[in-house]
Amino acid sequence: MKKLSIVLLFVLLSIALIYSLSSRGGARVEFVNASGRVAAISVEVADTPQEQERGLMHRAHLGDDEGMLFVFKDDATRYFWMKDTPIPLDMVFVNGDGRVVDINYNATPNTEDVYASKEACRYVIEVNGGFCNKHSIRVGDLAKIDLAKIYV
Repeated sequence: MKKLSIVLLFVLLSIALIYSLSSRGGARVEFVNASGRVAAISVEVADTPQEQERGLMHRAHLGDDEGMLFVFKDDATRYFWMKDTPIPLDMVFVNGDGRVVDINYNATPNTEDVYASKEACRYVIEVNGGFCNKHSIRVGDLAKIDLAKIYV
């Protein structure tokens, strides 16, 4: 019985590890600024309409090196708001080539103000407010998003 318990525990831990490396966890984004400095974050992936609608709503905390990656099928103008989101966020708008095309710095928490990307983008990355200034991330910088690692 003890061996069976150990095998079951091993199987459950293996499943948890595989899940953490799947499309919902284990994803990373690296921002490379104009001077070559890299800022890497772990991201949750929002690639369904339901996940994108929920976003980071009702989250009281986001780690310094954490964020959410919104993945869309094509480049287009994207619209975001902060309804029911109690923490300030930087919204980084990234096109299909991985270039930062717009940044909304320190979006005001719990508002229904709409933030639209100034240029078409395929990805939106939300990080803590102030992250972009802290890491000198600007329009024109690179965001390395490895979709092969996200979609295993």
